[in-house]
Amino acid sequence: AAARVVAACRCLLHGPRTHPLCMCTSLRQRKVPPSQAVSEEAAAARDHAESRSARGGCVGLCRRLCLCLVSLVVAASLLAPLGLVMSAAVAGRPLTHEGVMQPLGGINFALMRFARDISRAKARRRRFNQRYALVPLLLGKEEPLPLGDPDSCIGCISFTRDELADFDGRPLPDGSPSPLYLSILGRVYDVSGGAAFYGPGKSYHKLVGKDATRAFCTGCLAPSCLISSTAHLSEAQRREAQRWVELYEWHDKYTLVGRLRSEEAADPEEQEMALFHALEAEGSGNYKPFKRQ
Repeated sequence: AAARVVAACRCLLHGPRTHPLCMCTSLRQRKVPPSQAVSEEAAAARDHAESRSARGGCVGLCRRLCLCLVSLVVAASLLAPLGLVMSAAVAGRPLTHEGVMQPLGGINFALMRFARDISRAKARRRRFNQRYALVPLLLGKEEPLPLGDPDSCIGCISFTRDELADFDGRPLPDGSPSPLYLSILGRVYDVSGGAAFYGPGKSYHKLVGKDATRAFCTGCLAPSCLISSTAHLSEAQRREAQRWVELYEWHDKYTLVGRLRSEEAADPEEQEMALFHALEAEGSGNYKPFKRQ
């Protein structure tokens, strides 16, 4: 018994020994049957081979996917410019930067419409507690929201077309820019809070200082399309104008400031000519109108 105690103390102080009385050695060096040892080694080798095979399969799949993505990007970067050039040549547009890149204007405006619907969904959730408004908005199944009266709102005034044209961000005598006003369906909104989009030199500055209701309906941003007439447009296209009105009405950065004054009708021939040029631009295929599936 004393010898076992001494052996145990040696194990604790100096680590396991090969002394036959050392309990640590007897416990750690228990005999394992040869057959069991062989089977365990075979199982371990098999598991290691399977894990390596699985890792190799995942790595190979990732490599193939990366190669496919790189090939698609390279093909798109090579074919897209060629397609734009061919489109300009077939449509008879000048082979300049503006003429070649003109078809992308419709895509840009469609993306803006998608951003518009996201903003409308946020406003509906915040102001009207409509938590799941985005899906109906994207599907075009939403219920209309109430609108303010531009004739009775506080601070609202009426504008002539010439007066509205002055609010396009041009410099004032004191050096500060004038506000940015736009009109849609005769309702005038201050969009100065969106100067990054509507300011001078920005993408949608051409919508400022005028009633461009038709452009909001069709997505055509050609100069001839920036008119208020909605003649010869479908009901779905006219509803697009109502959706833009909702955005400006309930957006935190935009404000209703008045109404576009009804003036004496212009020369009917001038109106017909303006409408003809708008229809010609919309039908040229260079500007894709908004369409609901």
